[in-house]
Amino acid sequence: VSSLWTDAYLLENLPQIKHQSHIELSKSNHFMFWAYKGLRRVTNFVPPTTLVSDMTFSDWFAIAKKADIERLSNSSEHYYFMLGVDKQDNGRSFISRDLKMFSDKSPNFFITSPAANKGIQCRFGMRGVIAEAHYDAGRNMVAMLKGEKRYIINPPSACSQLGVIADTRHPSYRHSVIDWSDIEQAVSRGFDKVEAIDTIVRTGEVLYIPSYWFHYIVSLKYSIQCNSRSGSPPKQNGYDHIKRCMRFNR
Repeated sequence: VSSLWTDAYLLENLPQIKHQSHIELSKSNHFMFWAYKGLRRVTNFVPPTTLVSDMTFSDWFAIAKKADIERLSNSSEHYYFMLGVDKQDNGRSFISRDLKMFSDKSPNFFITSPAANKGIQCRFGMRGVIAEAHYDAGRNMVAMLKGEKRYIINPPSACSQLGVIADTRHPSYRHSVIDWSDIEQAVSRGFDKVEAIDTIVRTGEVLYIPSYWFHYIVSLKYSIQCNSRSGSPPKQNGYDHIKRCMRFNR
């Protein structure tokens, strides 16, 4: 897939699934997740990013490539292109056709429980884009199709030290409020004592993130990452830490 997804291939095929994608704008390189459905549940909540409706993938692509050439600073505006196809896509889009290991209806190395599959999510990052730390309940397989991303991964036992939003009504539930790129802030919260795995995932590599493990992601340059999740482990390994932590944080 890494060799198939050339610039020309993407520019030709992505406009065909525009309705399954969106672009977000941040005033810096930080992108805190927020769910639209939770906007009215929290008083005075201000979305950390802005949805951009008048930008095409071609527009975004040109900006991302320019960011690499000009070595865009972290304090500049950044754009993040995201798309997803559900598990019923069944080859209707090039995403599920090309990433068969994530869309196969039979169990395989990447998707152990097709019934619990959540579809395929793809993230097109430009230089510097940060996805704030969070955990997912599903076993997560992440394939790097273009570029490189840095992943900092923490075990569930670190939850109580990560400043995780525990309010289920909050648009950014499950995410850390700590700015991991601010060393002084991180140290003041005891983050320097947290166990972590720090790795770089490169083109053609696949990273497995177990259920309930936290991950903080930095796009080192123009990158494409697609992932798929397939349910929690049978024994819910790690959930006990999350359960205790989230009750404590409320």
